[in-house]
Amino acid sequence: MQGSSIDIRQYLFILRRYWVLAMAVFLLVLAAGVAYCIFWPKEYSATAKVVVQPQKVPDQLVKATITSRIEERLQIITQQVLSSSRLKELIDRFDLYPEENKTKAPTDVTDGMRQKIVIKITNRNYFAITFNYPDRDKVADVANALASFYVDSNLKIREQDAVGTARFLEREKDRLRQNLEEKEAELTQFKQKHLHELPEAQDKNLVELQNLQYEIARITRSQEVERNQINYNEYAMTTSSNNLQHLEIEKAYARKQVGGGGGGDAVGETDPNAIKKEIERLRVFYKPNHPDILRLQRHLAKAEKQKKEKLKQAEEQQGEVGMKDATLELEIGNLREQIRRHAERIAEGRKRVQQYEEDKKAVKQVMLEVQARIDAGPAVSEALENLSRGYRVLKNSYEKTQSKWLDANMAANLERTQRGEQFEVVEPAQKPDKPSRPDVNKALPISFAGALALAVGIAFGFHFIDTSFTSVANVERMTEFPVLVVMPPLLSRGEVALKRTRNTILIVIYGLIFLGLLGTIYLLINDHDVLIKNTIKSLIS
Repeated sequence: MQGSSIDIRQYLFILRRYWVLAMAVFLLVLAAGVAYCIFWPKEYSATAKVVVQPQKVPDQLVKATITSRIEERLQIITQQVLSSSRLKELIDRFDLYPEENKTKAPTDVTDGMRQKIVIKITNRNYFAITFNYPDRDKVADVANALASFYVDSNLKIREQDAVGTARFLEREKDRLRQNLEEKEAELTQFKQKHLHELPEAQDKNLVELQNLQYEIARITRSQEVERNQINYNEYAMTTSSNNLQHLEIEKAYARKQVGGGGGGDAVGETDPNAIKKEIERLRVFYKPNHPDILRLQRHLAKAEKQKKEKLKQAEEQQGEVGMKDATLELEIGNLREQIRRHAERIAEGRKRVQQYEEDKKAVKQVMLEVQARIDAGPAVSEALENLSRGYRVLKNSYEKTQSKWLDANMAANLERTQRGEQFEVVEPAQKPDKPSRPDVNKALPISFAGALALAVGIAFGFHFIDTSFTSVANVERMTEFPVLVVMPPLLSRGEVALKRTRNTILIVIYGLIFLGLLGTIYLLINDHDVLIKNTIKSLIS
């Protein structure tokens, strides 16, 4: 049995059998690739590289309010930069697409230009802007203009965002401040309304209540003292009345014994003995320098002096009977004076007791008010706590918002002075030396490889679909009979010469075409496409 192996001669036989077709396909495909490199409209590419510069002020000092990623901001900026108005401005500024402007609508022109702009983010802080255009003299300027648009738009957007954030926080701060002032007014009004019921006033209320209780006790003691004094004066007035009646009876009896006579009623005088007893009684309740004691001592001295004078006068005017009558008259006058004074003291005492009672009622009324304030303390304290809690929450929110507003203002100033994160063109676009499309260095090798692969593939394809016998093995496999003799084709000399001539002509033609393509490829590689176009035009003409 024969093992399977690769027979190079068989493949060479196939190529030799279909070399004319394979060579024709190879040259045709290669020519198509060369024609593409010559006649396809050239398009140049220019790239401007932009780097994202970090914030120049440390984040610990000023924190930026713009925290979006570069990809997100680039999408926003791209929508603005690639807007129809911006692109139309660039088209008018650099006189782009003059032919298209004559035949197409402005939106179609801007849409076509938008497709020629490529934004590529290479890493976190770096991106490139590429513009493709047939004119090599304008493509770099347009790419740099687009990069400038990106830089300016980024500055503008960051400033607008920072200023917008600051204004938003300012409005929130003003709103919170207004709410805080309203809450402060409500809290102040509540404190003024419940001034004596607040928690800090409860100790004062308790002390005041205790003092009022002491005052009630003092008034009660004073009332008791005054009532005792009234009772004493009533008892003394009753005693003096009884004594007065006895003296009047004794006086009448004395006058009857002596047959009447007498000098009439004498002017009533105070009895020194009664005054001394009154002084002794008052000393039990008051100090020696009390005004009532001092007044009675002065009255005692005056009464003793008057008594001596009247006794002396009675002794001079009357005898023994007149002296006794005068003495009785003097004592009667003293008793009447005592009764009058006791009556006055009783009336004054009752007035003082009544005044003490009114004072006690007033103090009790104040005690009720103080007790009501103490009882209302818990409810007022709870209401005050609710108001204070809302006030504290508002105040805390206001302080935080004010702090954020100050930070936002600093961040806005940071963006205004261009000290924040910004784009910077580190590599401006340069005038390109070679077109980006068609790329000769890529198109020609691909065309050559494609032509070669297609030519070989067509040769082998025709061989596999050919049903004629091309080898002994094919005959034996198809007929299952062994081949005994192989007869080569019998050609005459003329047929052999004709075939040889035909092959030579084809070889020369294919060789010239191939050499022409090689020369054209050489010129294309060395950027002599203008020379090629002129040569082709001259040949055609």
